[in-house]
Amino acid sequence: MGRIRAGDELAWREVSDQHEPLLRWLAREHGLSAEDASDVVQLTWMRCLEHIDQLAHTDRLGAWLATICRRECIRLASKGRREVPVTELELVHLTDDRPEDWDPCAEAARSDERDRLHRAIVALPERQKMVILEMLRREGQSYLELSHRLGLPVGSIGPTRQRAFSRLRHECQLANLSPELTAV
Repeated sequence: MGRIRAGDELAWREVSDQHEPLLRWLAREHGLSAEDASDVVQLTWMRCLEHIDQLAHTDRLGAWLATICRRECIRLASKGRREVPVTELELVHLTDDRPEDWDPCAEAARSDERDRLHRAIVALPERQKMVILEMLRREGQSYLELSHRLGLPVGSIGPTRQRAFSRLRHECQLANLSPELTAV
């Protein structure tokens, strides 16, 4: 490890040859395209280079790289999947087929409540937010699929989800949101 910290190119090449297949496999397991997987592997090596001095146990280099890679996969996946939902109000304007009982004031109130709920979700701790957003994106996926996609243990998905829902219910009660919006 001392050779790597000293910038020995041959040592870097040896470490790269040893760990690159694992990193590529991890990136592909997170459902990334070949191009995104390459980007994640590159970012992993860059983070390794930036923080190599923080690695206290050189025998744990592979696990350390795998953790960096997983985090970069999740970061890239969450960046690329930002969706902007169309509100009912926007949809009405797009179709211009307003129902006769359409109430713009009620729609504005619902839109405001959805915005506050969205802000409450965004304010969750990172792990809870990841689980909730991924569950909302892909309704009906199993905990096993969710575990593979997020790189979390299967047994931690349910408790993490429950803590997030409890926090959201508490926040939503404080914000006086409608009960139907808090039934996430």
